[in-house]
Amino acid sequence: MALVAMMAVPAAGASAAVIDFDNASLGTHTNYVEDGFTFDKVRIVRASCDSLSKPCGSENQFRDSTLTRVGGGLFDLTSMWISLVTTNPITLVTDYGSVSYGVGSIIGGQTIALNKGYVLDFASQELFRNISFLKIVDLTLGTAGTGTFKGNLRFDDLNVTPAPVPLPAAGVLLLAGLGGLAAIRRRKHA
Repeated sequence: MALVAMMAVPAAGASAAVIDFDNASLGTHTNYVEDGFTFDKVRIVRASCDSLSKPCGSENQFRDSTLTRVGGGLFDLTSMWISLVTTNPITLVTDYGSVSYGVGSIIGGQTIALNKGYVLDFASQELFRNISFLKIVDLTLGTAGTGTFKGNLRFDDLNVTPAPVPLPAAGVLLLAGLGGLAAIRRRKHA
């Protein structure tokens, strides 16, 4: 029975995490790791965030930021907080496609405006299930190297859940075989 319990653990759902940047140091285009996830080339700021007293992620200056699991693997993105600091849209790319939200887009019955925070709810969107990456695409409309850019946004509180590791079919067969051996053993001793 202990073997059965041990084999069931990997198949159970992993616990959810919130990437909130609370322990992040302010910096430009650094890699940031939190709760088993990593953002590459993310800019950490403390302005126009969900709370002015805490840091959040920022996207601008001709960069894309990509969220992945440390060591690889799939995950679900269920929600995230955003604030557009420009009229350019935020574009999110996953394994299955992309979606953009901009000023005038409707989220949860609210119309996105500049410099206001919104929670994007992805719980019912297939685009954000069992993904291996989430890329926040460069918003810049200027020209690289000129110091002129127009793209800027803030993001925080990304709710992510690592996808459960499925129990392989061989494991199920092994469990059935061990159960059968245990039953035969009990009959012989009875």
